[in-house]
Amino acid sequence: MRLLILASASVIHARRWAGWFSGRGHNIRLATLEPYGGETGPYEYRLPSRLPFDALRYPLAVPSLKKLIKEFAPELVNAHFVPGYGFLSALVSSARPLAVTAWGSDVLVSPRKSPLHRWRIRFALSRAALVTCDARVLADELLRLGVPEGKILTVPMGIDPQLFHSPPGGRPEFTAGRGSAGRPAAVVSTRRLEKIYDLATLVRAAVQLKNECWNFRVILAGDGSRKAGLERAVRRDGLSEVVEFAGELTHQALASLLADSDLYVSTATSDSTSVSLLEALAAGLFPVVTDLPGNREWIGHGRNGLLFPAGDHRALANCLVRAFEDRGLRENAGKINIALVREKAVWQDNMELVERKFLELAGKP
Repeated sequence: MRLLILASASVIHARRWAGWFSGRGHNIRLATLEPYGGETGPYEYRLPSRLPFDALRYPLAVPSLKKLIKEFAPELVNAHFVPGYGFLSALVSSARPLAVTAWGSDVLVSPRKSPLHRWRIRFALSRAALVTCDARVLADELLRLGVPEGKILTVPMGIDPQLFHSPPGGRPEFTAGRGSAGRPAAVVSTRRLEKIYDLATLVRAAVQLKNECWNFRVILAGDGSRKAGLERAVRRDGLSEVVEFAGELTHQALASLLADSDLYVSTATSDSTSVSLLEALAAGLFPVVTDLPGNREWIGHGRNGLLFPAGDHRALANCLVRAFEDRGLRENAGKINIALVREKAVWQDNMELVERKFLELAGKP
Protein backbone atom coordinates (compact mmCIF):
# COMPACT_ATOMS: atom_id res chain seq x y z
CA MET A 1 0.00 0.00 0.00
CA ARG A 2 0.97 3.65 -0.34
CA LEU A 3 1.28 4.74 3.28
CA LEU A 4 1.87 8.30 4.46
CA ILE A 5 3.22 8.47 8.03
CA LEU A 6 3.28 11.79 9.88
CA ALA A 7 5.57 11.75 12.91
CA SER A 8 8.67 13.29 14.42
CA ALA A 9 11.60 11.74 12.57
CA SER A 10 13.85 12.81 15.45
CA VAL A 11 12.26 10.11 17.67
CA ILE A 12 13.62 6.59 17.27
CA HIS A 13 10.21 4.94 17.67
CA ALA A 14 8.88 6.87 14.65
CA ARG A 15 11.91 5.90 12.54
CA ARG A 16 11.56 2.30 13.63
CA TRP A 17 7.83 2.26 12.75
CA ALA A 18 8.44 3.79 9.31
CA GLY A 19 11.40 1.51 8.64
CA TRP A 20 9.32 -1.56 9.42
CA PHE A 21 6.63 -0.72 6.87
CA SER A 22 9.28 0.20 4.30
CA GLY A 23 11.05 -3.09 4.94
CA ARG A 24 7.78 -4.95 4.35
CA GLY A 25 7.69 -3.59 0.80
CA HIS A 26 5.12 -0.82 1.25
CA ASN A 27 5.57 2.46 -0.57
CA ILE A 28 5.84 4.96 2.28
CA ARG A 29 6.58 8.60 3.00
CA LEU A 30 7.52 9.87 6.46
CA ALA A 31 6.43 13.51 6.62
CA THR A 32 7.98 15.39 9.53
CA LEU A 33 8.50 18.83 11.00
CA GLU A 34 11.41 17.51 13.10
CA PRO A 35 13.86 15.95 10.63
CA TYR A 36 16.42 13.43 11.81
CA GLY A 37 20.07 14.37 11.53
CA GLY A 38 21.13 10.86 10.49
CA GLU A 39 19.99 8.43 7.83
CA THR A 40 16.25 7.77 7.74
CA GLY A 41 16.02 6.31 4.26
CA PRO A 42 14.74 7.75 0.98
CA TYR A 43 11.18 8.02 2.30
CA GLU A 44 11.56 11.08 4.56
CA TYR A 45 9.70 14.22 3.46
CA ARG A 46 10.48 17.41 5.35
CA LEU A 47 7.54 19.69 6.00
CA PRO A 48 8.42 23.37 6.55
CA SER A 49 9.83 23.75 10.07
CA ARG A 50 10.98 27.38 10.26
CA LEU A 51 7.72 28.97 11.28
CA PRO A 52 7.22 32.18 13.27
CA PHE A 53 5.15 30.66 16.11
CA ASP A 54 5.78 27.15 17.38
CA ALA A 55 2.14 26.74 18.47
CA LEU A 56 1.00 27.34 14.88
CA ARG A 57 3.46 25.09 13.11
CA TYR A 58 0.95 22.27 12.58
CA PRO A 59 -1.85 24.32 10.98
CA LEU A 60 0.71 26.32 8.99
CA ALA A 61 1.98 23.05 7.50
CA VAL A 62 -1.43 22.25 5.98
CA PRO A 63 -0.63 23.58 2.47
CA SER A 64 2.56 21.50 2.25
CA LEU A 65 0.74 18.41 3.47
CA LYS A 66 -2.06 18.90 0.94
CA LYS A 67 0.56 19.17 -1.81
CA LEU A 68 2.27 15.98 -0.64
CA ILE A 69 -1.04 14.09 -0.47
CA LYS A 70 -1.94 15.21 -3.98
CA GLU A 71 1.44 14.09 -5.36
CA PHE A 72 1.83 10.86 -3.38
CA ALA A 73 -1.87 9.82 -3.33
CA PRO A 74 -1.63 7.68 -0.18
CA GLU A 75 -4.11 4.89 0.38
CA LEU A 76 -3.79 5.43 4.15
CA VAL A 77 -2.50 8.23 6.38
CA ASN A 78 -1.06 7.30 9.78
CA ALA A 79 -0.45 10.23 12.17
CA HIS A 80 1.55 9.82 15.39
CA PHE A 81 0.94 11.93 18.53
CA VAL A 82 -2.70 13.00 18.65
CA PRO A 83 -2.69 16.78 19.31
CA GLY A 84 0.23 17.33 16.91
CA TYR A 85 0.34 15.31 13.72
CA GLY A 86 -3.09 13.85 14.44
CA PHE A 87 -4.53 17.37 14.50
CA LEU A 88 -2.60 18.32 11.35
CA SER A 89 -3.94 15.29 9.47
CA ALA A 90 -7.49 15.97 10.62
CA LEU A 91 -7.26 19.48 9.17
CA VAL A 92 -6.61 18.05 5.70
CA SER A 93 -9.94 16.75 4.45
CA SER A 94 -8.32 14.67 1.71
CA ALA A 95 -6.31 12.68 4.27
CA ARG A 96 -8.62 9.65 4.25
CA PRO A 97 -8.71 7.12 5.66
CA LEU A 98 -6.81 8.26 8.73
CA ALA A 99 -5.24 6.08 11.42
CA VAL A 100 -4.02 7.98 14.47
CA THR A 101 -1.41 6.48 16.80
CA ALA A 102 -1.47 7.64 20.43
CA TRP A 103 1.88 7.64 22.24
CA GLY A 104 0.95 8.18 25.88
CA SER A 105 1.33 11.73 27.22
CA ASP A 106 -0.61 13.07 24.22
CA VAL A 107 -3.71 11.34 25.63
CA LEU A 108 -2.89 10.98 29.33
CA VAL A 109 -1.46 14.48 29.96
CA SER A 110 -2.26 16.91 27.11
CA PRO A 111 -6.09 16.91 27.46
CA ARG A 112 -5.70 18.29 30.99
CA LYS A 113 -3.53 21.23 29.95
CA SER A 114 -6.35 23.44 28.65
CA PRO A 115 -9.74 23.33 26.90
CA LEU A 116 -7.92 24.09 23.64
CA HIS A 117 -5.67 21.06 24.02
CA ARG A 118 -8.67 18.87 24.75
CA TRP A 119 -10.58 20.25 21.74
CA ARG A 120 -7.65 19.58 19.40
CA ILE A 121 -7.38 16.02 20.64
CA ARG A 122 -11.11 15.32 20.34
CA PHE A 123 -11.13 16.88 16.86
CA ALA A 124 -8.27 14.68 15.66
CA LEU A 125 -9.76 11.52 17.16
CA SER A 126 -13.19 12.23 15.66
CA ARG A 127 -11.68 12.19 12.15
CA ALA A 128 -9.85 8.88 12.63
CA ALA A 129 -11.08 5.60 11.19
CA LEU A 130 -8.70 3.79 13.57
CA VAL A 131 -6.78 4.75 16.71
CA THR A 132 -3.85 2.55 17.75
CA CYS A 133 -2.37 2.58 21.25
CA ASP A 134 0.00 0.41 23.26
CA ALA A 135 -1.70 0.03 26.66
CA ARG A 136 -5.07 -0.60 28.28
CA VAL A 137 -4.76 2.66 30.21
CA LEU A 138 -4.55 4.52 26.90
CA ALA A 139 -7.51 2.62 25.45
CA ASP A 140 -9.60 3.53 28.51
CA GLU A 141 -8.70 7.21 28.12
CA LEU A 142 -9.55 7.09 24.40
CA LEU A 143 -12.98 5.72 25.30
CA ARG A 144 -13.47 8.64 27.69
CA LEU A 145 -12.49 11.02 24.88
CA GLY A 146 -15.30 9.63 22.74
CA VAL A 147 -13.56 7.07 20.52
CA PRO A 148 -15.83 4.04 19.88
CA GLU A 149 -14.34 0.81 21.19
CA GLY A 150 -14.49 -0.77 17.73
CA LYS A 151 -12.09 1.86 16.40
CA ILE A 152 -9.38 1.20 19.00
CA LEU A 153 -6.52 -1.25 18.39
CA THR A 154 -4.46 -1.89 21.51
CA VAL A 155 -1.10 -3.51 20.81
CA PRO A 156 2.36 -2.82 22.32
CA MET A 157 5.08 -1.82 19.87
CA GLY A 158 7.21 -4.66 21.22
CA ILE A 159 10.87 -5.65 21.04
CA ASP A 160 13.16 -7.74 18.85
CA PRO A 161 13.94 -10.88 20.91
CA GLN A 162 16.96 -11.61 18.71
CA LEU A 163 18.50 -8.33 19.90
CA PHE A 164 17.15 -7.93 23.43
CA HIS A 165 17.66 -11.08 25.49
CA SER A 166 19.41 -12.17 28.65
CA PRO A 167 23.14 -13.00 28.42
CA PRO A 168 23.61 -16.61 27.21
CA GLY A 169 25.87 -17.48 30.12
CA GLY A 170 23.83 -15.61 32.67
CA ARG A 171 24.81 -12.49 34.62
CA PRO A 172 27.69 -12.62 37.09
CA GLU A 173 26.41 -11.90 40.58
CA PHE A 174 27.02 -8.40 41.91
CA THR A 175 28.01 -7.43 45.44
CA ALA A 176 25.96 -4.42 46.46
CA GLY A 177 26.24 -4.80 50.25
CA ARG A 178 27.26 -1.83 52.35
CA GLY A 179 30.98 -1.23 52.12
CA SER A 180 31.57 -4.27 49.87
CA ALA A 181 34.29 -4.14 47.24
CA GLY A 182 33.03 -6.65 44.66
CA ARG A 183 31.28 -5.91 41.38
CA PRO A 184 28.81 -3.07 41.99
CA ALA A 185 25.15 -3.47 41.07
CA ALA A 186 24.57 -1.80 37.69
CA VAL A 187 21.38 0.27 37.73
CA VAL A 188 20.32 1.57 34.32
CA SER A 189 17.74 4.05 33.07
CA THR A 190 17.09 4.28 29.32
CA ARG A 191 14.54 7.10 29.38
CA ARG A 192 15.13 10.48 27.74
CA LEU A 193 16.42 13.25 29.98
CA GLU A 194 13.17 15.23 29.90
CA LYS A 195 10.85 16.59 32.59
CA ILE A 196 8.23 13.84 32.26
CA TYR A 197 10.83 11.14 33.01
CA ASP A 198 11.99 12.86 36.24
CA LEU A 199 15.57 11.55 36.35
CA ALA A 200 16.21 13.97 39.24
CA THR A 201 14.39 11.49 41.49
CA LEU A 202 16.87 8.77 40.53
CA VAL A 203 19.80 11.10 41.25
CA ARG A 204 18.37 11.91 44.70
CA ALA A 205 17.90 8.19 45.39
CA ALA A 206 21.54 7.64 44.38
CA VAL A 207 22.61 10.23 46.95
CA GLN A 208 20.79 8.28 49.68
CA LEU A 209 22.30 4.96 48.59
CA LYS A 210 25.80 6.46 48.44
CA ASN A 211 25.42 7.96 51.90
CA GLU A 212 24.40 4.51 53.16
CA CYS A 213 27.56 3.04 51.54
CA TRP A 214 25.84 0.67 49.09
CA ASN A 215 28.02 -0.63 46.25
CA PHE A 216 26.31 0.38 42.99
CA ARG A 217 26.58 2.50 39.89
CA VAL A 218 23.93 4.26 37.77
CA ILE A 219 23.98 4.54 33.98
CA LEU A 220 21.73 7.12 32.33
CA ALA A 221 21.36 6.11 28.68
CA GLY A 222 19.53 8.91 26.91
CA ASP A 223 19.70 12.56 26.01
CA GLY A 224 17.41 15.54 26.40
CA SER A 225 16.86 19.08 27.60
CA ARG A 226 17.46 18.22 31.30
CA LYS A 227 20.96 16.82 30.77
CA ALA A 228 22.92 19.91 31.85
CA GLY A 229 20.88 20.29 35.04
CA LEU A 230 21.29 16.62 35.91
CA GLU A 231 25.05 16.84 35.31
CA ARG A 232 25.25 19.81 37.70
CA ALA A 233 23.29 17.88 40.34
CA VAL A 234 25.59 14.88 39.99
CA ARG A 235 28.70 17.05 40.47
CA ARG A 236 27.13 18.97 43.35
CA ASP A 237 26.14 15.80 45.21
CA GLY A 238 29.51 14.09 44.74
CA LEU A 239 28.13 11.36 42.46
CA SER A 240 30.55 11.74 39.54
CA GLU A 241 32.15 8.34 40.27
CA VAL A 242 28.76 6.69 40.65
CA VAL A 243 26.57 8.15 37.88
CA GLU A 244 27.51 7.83 34.20
CA PHE A 245 25.87 9.69 31.31
CA ALA A 246 25.98 7.27 28.38
CA GLY A 247 24.07 9.46 25.90
CA GLU A 248 21.61 8.26 23.28
CA LEU A 249 22.63 4.80 22.08
CA THR A 250 21.99 2.76 18.96
CA HIS A 251 19.75 -0.27 19.37
CA GLN A 252 22.80 -2.56 19.29
CA ALA A 253 24.69 -0.53 21.90
CA LEU A 254 21.57 -0.36 24.06
CA ALA A 255 21.17 -4.14 23.92
CA SER A 256 24.80 -4.55 25.00
CA LEU A 257 24.31 -2.12 27.89
CA LEU A 258 21.23 -3.98 29.13
CA ALA A 259 23.08 -7.29 28.90
CA ASP A 260 25.78 -5.83 31.17
CA SER A 261 23.35 -4.29 33.70
CA ASP A 262 21.37 -5.73 36.60
CA LEU A 263 18.46 -3.45 37.51
CA TYR A 264 16.25 -1.21 35.38
CA VAL A 265 14.70 1.98 36.76
CA SER A 266 12.00 4.21 35.30
CA THR A 267 11.08 7.37 37.21
CA ALA A 268 8.49 8.53 34.65
CA THR A 269 5.58 10.55 36.01
CA SER A 270 3.29 9.42 33.16
CA ASP A 271 3.58 6.36 30.95
CA SER A 272 1.73 3.86 28.84
CA THR A 273 3.51 0.67 27.75
CA SER A 274 7.14 1.76 27.70
CA VAL A 275 9.29 0.12 25.01
CA SER A 276 12.27 0.81 27.29
CA LEU A 277 10.63 -1.30 29.99
CA LEU A 278 9.90 -4.13 27.54
CA GLU A 279 13.52 -4.11 26.35
CA ALA A 280 14.73 -4.35 29.94
CA LEU A 281 12.30 -7.18 30.75
CA ALA A 282 13.40 -9.10 27.65
CA ALA A 283 17.02 -8.73 28.76
CA GLY A 284 16.20 -10.15 32.18
CA LEU A 285 16.83 -7.01 34.24
CA PHE A 286 14.94 -6.57 37.48
CA PRO A 287 12.52 -3.61 37.06
CA VAL A 288 11.96 -0.89 39.66
CA VAL A 289 9.42 1.51 38.14
CA THR A 290 6.88 4.15 39.11
CA ASP A 291 3.49 2.98 40.30
CA LEU A 292 1.49 3.99 37.20
CA PRO A 293 -1.41 2.16 35.50
CA GLY A 294 0.71 1.56 32.38
CA ASN A 295 3.46 -0.09 34.43
CA ARG A 296 0.98 -2.12 36.49
CA GLU A 297 -0.18 -3.78 33.25
CA TRP A 298 3.25 -5.48 33.20
CA ILE A 299 4.63 -5.41 36.75
CA GLY A 300 3.17 -6.95 39.91
CA HIS A 301 4.78 -5.43 42.98
CA GLY A 302 6.92 -8.03 44.77
CA ARG A 303 6.27 -10.63 42.06
CA ASN A 304 8.15 -9.64 38.91
CA GLY A 305 9.38 -6.19 39.93
CA LEU A 306 8.89 -3.37 42.40
CA LEU A 307 6.73 -0.24 42.18
CA PHE A 308 7.23 3.09 43.95
CA PRO A 309 5.27 6.38 44.01
CA ALA A 310 6.37 8.84 41.30
CA GLY A 311 8.70 11.51 42.66
CA ASP A 312 9.48 9.65 45.92
CA HIS A 313 13.25 9.17 45.94
CA ARG A 314 13.26 7.55 49.39
CA ALA A 315 10.77 4.89 48.26
CA LEU A 316 12.88 4.33 45.14
CA ALA A 317 16.04 3.92 47.22
CA ASN A 318 14.27 1.46 49.52
CA CYS A 319 13.06 -0.57 46.53
CA LEU A 320 16.58 -0.70 45.13
CA VAL A 321 17.93 -1.90 48.48
CA ARG A 322 15.29 -4.64 48.56
CA ALA A 323 16.28 -5.66 45.03
CA PHE A 324 19.99 -5.62 45.94
CA GLU A 325 19.38 -7.96 48.88
CA ASP A 326 16.79 -10.39 47.47
CA ARG A 327 18.50 -12.55 44.85
CA GLY A 328 15.59 -15.00 44.77
CA LEU A 329 13.13 -12.24 43.90
CA ARG A 330 15.39 -11.03 41.09
CA GLU A 331 15.89 -14.48 39.59
CA ASN A 332 12.19 -15.40 39.75
CA ALA A 333 11.20 -12.05 38.22
CA GLY A 334 13.65 -12.56 35.37
CA LYS A 335 12.04 -15.85 34.39
CA ILE A 336 8.53 -14.38 34.54
CA ASN A 337 9.41 -11.27 32.57
CA ILE A 338 11.27 -12.99 29.75
CA ALA A 339 8.29 -15.31 29.19
CA LEU A 340 5.85 -12.39 29.45
CA VAL A 341 7.59 -10.35 26.77
CA ARG A 342 7.89 -13.32 24.41
CA GLU A 343 4.16 -13.98 24.81
CA LYS A 344 2.82 -10.43 24.45
CA ALA A 345 5.46 -8.02 23.18
CA VAL A 346 7.37 -9.37 20.16
CA TRP A 347 7.79 -6.53 17.64
CA GLN A 348 7.31 -8.64 14.52
CA ASP A 349 4.13 -10.31 15.75
CA ASN A 350 2.52 -7.11 17.00
CA MET A 351 3.40 -5.01 13.96
CA GLU A 352 1.86 -7.66 11.72
CA LEU A 353 -1.42 -7.08 13.58
CA VAL A 354 -1.13 -3.36 12.85
CA GLU A 355 -0.22 -4.05 9.23
CA ARG A 356 -3.28 -6.26 8.68
CA LYS A 357 -5.57 -3.55 10.08
CA PHE A 358 -3.88 -0.90 7.92
CA LEU A 359 -4.30 -3.04 4.79
CA GLU A 360 -7.95 -3.50 5.62
CA LEU A 361 -8.44 0.27 5.94
CA ALA A 362 -6.57 0.82 2.68
CA GLY A 363 -8.93 -1.55 0.91
CA LYS A 364 -6.31 -4.22 0.31
CA PRO A 365 -6.96 -7.99 0.52
